[in-house]
Order: sequence, then C-alpha cells, then structure tokens
Amino acid sequence: MTLEEKLLSLKIEGFYIEESVLSPTQAAEAYVSTKATLQEGSGRIFGSTFLNHNQCLAPYLAAPRIMEVVVAMLGSSARIISTSGNLREPTAQAEPDPPGGLHVDWPWGQSGGSYIEGQLPDVVINLTTFWMLTEFSQQNGATIVAPGTHKAGKNPNGYPELKQARPTEYQVEAAAGSVLVFDGRLWHKGGTNRSASDRVFWGVNYAPWWLNCHARRPHSVEHRIQTQAGHTPTGHWPYLRSEVYELFPQPVKQLLRHWVDREWVMSKAEAEAAIWDVSYFQ
Repeated sequence: MTLEEKLLSLKIEGFYIEESVLSPTQAAEAYVSTKATLQEGSGRIFGSTFLNHNQCLAPYLAAPRIMEVVVAMLGSSARIISTSGNLREPTAQAEPDPPGGLHVDWPWGQSGGSYIEGQLPDVVINLTTFWMLTEFSQQNGATIVAPGTHKAGKNPNGYPELKQARPTEYQVEAAAGSVLVFDGRLWHKGGTNRSASDRVFWGVNYAPWWLNCHARRPHSVEHRIQTQAGHTPTGHWPYLRSEVYELFPQPVKQLLRHWVDREWVMSKAEAEAAIWDVSYFQ
C-alpha cells in the first residue's frame, strides 16, 4: 500500500494492515522472548510499560513504514505513550465469539475525569498498533474491529445499547510479522482463542506530543488527583527505566525520551531553580 492508500483506509475504515514489518525469523524470535517474559507472572509485568521487562521489539518500533503513517497523522513530534505484551492462550472447546461487546481504549472512554467526556471529537488523538508475533486468524481469536465506528462520536463503553452486534464487524487476519494499525477511536475487541496454540502480540500506542498522559503515570500530581476523585483509569503506565532506554537505537529513543524516569526526577535544588528562575521569561 502507498502512504496515500494507508491514510485513506484510516480515514474511511479506521484501520489497515501493514504486512511483513518483521521477517518470519524476527517474529519467531520475538514470540519466544515475549512469551517467556509474560509467563514469568502478571505480578511482575504490571501496567503497560512492557519495555521495562522485555526489549525484543524495540529495534523495530521506528520502522519507516510505520513511522510515515504516524508522522502524517500525528506530526513529527509524535511519541510512544504505552507498550504492552499480550498472550492469548487456547481455550478448550470454546464457542465462536458472539457479535457485539466492542470497546474503545483510553482516552476515549466516557466516564471518569481522565477520559474524554460527551460527544467524541472528530480528531485523531492516537494510533494503536498490534504487532503480530503469531498469525492472527479467526481460529485463534484475532482482533475484531467494526470499520467506520471511529466516526461514530461515541464510545460503546458508556452506552450499553451500543454493545449490540455491529453489521460491519470484521475479524483481522494476517501473518506473523504484520502490524494492525488503527485509529484509537475504532471499536474493537479480542476474540477467543479456539486453536491449539497461543496468540502473542505487542500493543504499542503512538500519540502526538500534546496528549496529556500524566493521569496514567503513577505518583504524578494528576494521577493523585484522579485517584482521589475516584476516576483512576484501569492500569498504569510506569516510567521507562533509564538503563533500558539507553539500549535503544536513536530513532526509538526520540519516541521515548518523554517517558524516561530520569527526566522526571529532580533534586531539591533543581526544583527550586525551576520555580524561581525568571531568566526564562527575560
């Protein structure tokens, strides 16, 4: 697909599939590494900063075919705001997924102080990408999307009547190494794995520089405000450890610098200087 075709698909359907971003060998190696990390236990893999625990996909996160779309949609200062590892194990004798039950992820929910409330604006705030380390098929519960729903102006999370089946529901099928790219407003859900093998993928969220993510950052002021108001979003996005950040190639560092722990830790002297230094305004 050309860049123009990708952008048109995102505008009309709300998603497209970028094939062969990873070679079969790269996908297979990342699958083994990711699965091993996830099987260490959910107690250690907390929140959505999977890069702190596993870096196997890091060299590819600034892949040119992905970044040309990210930059076109979100601007040249776009960044990565979350990474997650996902393992969907087989479910013995499971029935096919019934239609309906779709959802939209943060920040598009319509309840709580850290979500967008009311009518959703017709603007792209984030691009979600699912990096397939195994094939996505109907049998193994590949992601189900409802094309065009990114223009609906509502999130089915807050409207039970919208949880009904949508006539446009479509199950995304693609080979390992492909990347599903979709507008963050697109209604979607995960399917049930009825195969004999795991389905493993990374979720990587790209956003413009101006999207406020601090309500998801543990111990930030805004996180405390939301917690006290009872509006804390499900899950947290801990800071990226400095020693992990230093492992990445420069193009990937540019996407992640805003997230590094050392960028947010200040000494008392630095904090006082930030408060009282008036030279910035002169």
